[in-house]
Amino acid sequence: MRAARHRWLRSATSPGVAVLLLVVVLCAAGFLVTKQLVNADRKATARQRAAGDTQQLQNLLLRANTFIGGLGAALASEPAADNSSFQGLVGSETGTFLLSDAMWVKPVTAGARPRYEATFLTTGLPFAAGTDVSATLPGLESTVQNSASGVPSATGEAVVSGIPGFFVAQGTQFGQGPRSQGSIVLFVPTSWFGLASTLNLQRTAISLDGRHLAGSAAGTVAAGPSFGALNRNWRAEAAADPATPLQVALPWLALLVPLALALLMYLIVRGILRRRRAERDIGEILDVSLDPLCIIGVDGHLKRVNLAFERTLGYGAAALTARPLVEFVHPDDRDATAASLLRLREGHGEESFEGRYVRADGAVRWLQWNTHPLLERGLVYAAAHDVTDIRTLAQEQAALRRVATLVAEGGDAADVFNAVTVEVGRLLGADATRLLRYEPDGGVTIVARHGASRTEIGIRPPHGRDDAYVWWRVGERARDPRTDRAADGSGLVGVDEMARGIGAAVASPIVVSGRQWGVIVSAWKRGEAVRTDTETRMGQFTELVATAVANAESRALLAASRQRIVATADETRRRLERDLHDGAQQRLVSTVVALKLAERALDQRSEKVEGLVHEALANAERATEELRELARGIMPAVLTRNGLGPALQAVADRSPIPVMLDLRTDGRLPERAEVTTYFVISEALTNAAKHSHASAVHVTVEPIDGDVRLSIDDDGVGGADPMRGSGLVGLRDRVEAIGGTLKVQSRPGEGTHVTVELPLAPR
Repeated sequence: MRAARHRWLRSATSPGVAVLLLVVVLCAAGFLVTKQLVNADRKATARQRAAGDTQQLQNLLLRANTFIGGLGAALASEPAADNSSFQGLVGSETGTFLLSDAMWVKPVTAGARPRYEATFLTTGLPFAAGTDVSATLPGLESTVQNSASGVPSATGEAVVSGIPGFFVAQGTQFGQGPRSQGSIVLFVPTSWFGLASTLNLQRTAISLDGRHLAGSAAGTVAAGPSFGALNRNWRAEAAADPATPLQVALPWLALLVPLALALLMYLIVRGILRRRRAERDIGEILDVSLDPLCIIGVDGHLKRVNLAFERTLGYGAAALTARPLVEFVHPDDRDATAASLLRLREGHGEESFEGRYVRADGAVRWLQWNTHPLLERGLVYAAAHDVTDIRTLAQEQAALRRVATLVAEGGDAADVFNAVTVEVGRLLGADATRLLRYEPDGGVTIVARHGASRTEIGIRPPHGRDDAYVWWRVGERARDPRTDRAADGSGLVGVDEMARGIGAAVASPIVVSGRQWGVIVSAWKRGEAVRTDTETRMGQFTELVATAVANAESRALLAASRQRIVATADETRRRLERDLHDGAQQRLVSTVVALKLAERALDQRSEKVEGLVHEALANAERATEELRELARGIMPAVLTRNGLGPALQAVADRSPIPVMLDLRTDGRLPERAEVTTYFVISEALTNAAKHSHASAVHVTVEPIDGDVRLSIDDDGVGGADPMRGSGLVGLRDRVEAIGGTLKVQSRPGEGTHVTVELPLAPR
């Protein structure tokens, strides 16, 4: 719920919603303000008209006042009161003042209460002579009384024969004599206001003493000022004119104009944003490209570049667009690049070219260009492809192929070492490269070198040391992860005081048959020249070195093995010859001599015959026994007849060191594995008896995954090394002859542990 509310708040406060709300507020404000202005204008017009109506009303009442005043004066001048005179006087003014309804009212005493009655009448009033107007028109009585002083006074609203209006009375006399006093009463219908003036009673309302008298003022009303006339308070109220179409339309126009302007601005802004979005999309597409893309002016300056272009050359966009393209070209390729750009400016069509470019860090990159000129716009669109890695890979593969060919041809190891050092140095652009070999005594030897000399690279061996020691130190420091690295994290910085000229170094070990044989070291004077993949690239060459060394060692081991086999065969023949000559052969010769002597003694009938025969028999028996012993040394009869267990038990019984046998085999082993097992254990026990000074030997024989494993462990002095020509060399030759393996662990003081694995089936 909270996340949804937050999303709603974010959407509600977004710029688009804010702009929309602003437009709505402006539209509403414009509508309301314009409507208020229109209403204010209508009210002002109504007030102005109300003022005019008030003035007209004052004039009308003044005319009525003048009319009744004139009538009063005329009546007072009459010699006698009669109806004809009264009607003649009123009728003579009717055409001027448009008023004809009048009557003469005089006070009459009737009983205890005075009353007023109409005496003379004009047309239009529904009263007969002698009518008591006090009873018929109660409001008129007070007005008549008030008008006795000679000042005209008006009544309130009165209705005569259904016609609304009011009475105006003025005290005067009619004729001469004591009973000539009375009042002239004039009935003014409300329609007279419209007939005698330009008042529009449908748009103007007249009030008398605060009460509506005539006219209508519906809707918006503006009142004129109140004024006094005929002893009454009068007021004219004017209704506002109906709104004109323009006045009706103005608020809506005010409402629509901001919308129209907002729509117009929206369309304009949307067009601008679309264009910018299109430009941004193009820019993003350009930036997504892994290849450098740019726009070049016909003046040779870069106008626009993408991110890949910046990454490739290591400059920012501002630095790239501030200089001509040729300034980034390698000096050796500037002429060719300038010629290609000139051909583009001359309208020769699309151009493809290739060249080297110098990065901000000084490194060189190969770029392959495809261009498309738009001369009418003065621009050239160009796409580049960084082929540096492809070129480097091709060079690397060529170098590897040359070294691999040399290794495959079985060339001299020194030639391989020199070739590897040269190829690595050239390929990596190292200032100096050295190939080191670890010696058995713990020292190192430089077996191949390339590049700068010891003096040029800043090598200064300490007293009593050669430069091989310093290069070994450089290699060890370069391989140490705790060593300070160059700016790009790839190499060593400032080895120590003995190698001041080295800014960075990379070392790759050479491992032959699981042991550290040596290391190849490349050094640079400038640390930034080292690439992050340098060690990996060196590793491919070290593998070839390891292969060459392993091949050479294998050939050497094979030759030594052959020599040992020949020497062993010769020694075996000499031993057999010596054993036969010194043993059985001598016994047989003695037997022959004794038999000849016995034959001679028999002819002579000598008594020595029996002794000589016994001597010959004994010699023959001893010769037979010695031949049997000699044959047992070649292939023990007990192994042939009874198998591995009894044969090993016989060997253990003859051993001067106590032997514990742990045989875990069931039945007989294959003949080849059984014979090899017998002789390996026999020879190992013989070596232990001669050299180990052990107190006990433990022998284990067990089958494991199609092989048979032999373990011969003693608790002697240790220190046995198969590489120093001990009896273990013969064991290894015998084991490897049938595809087996032999491992020896013999640290001084920790005894000797020999592990042999022999295949049960031929491989």
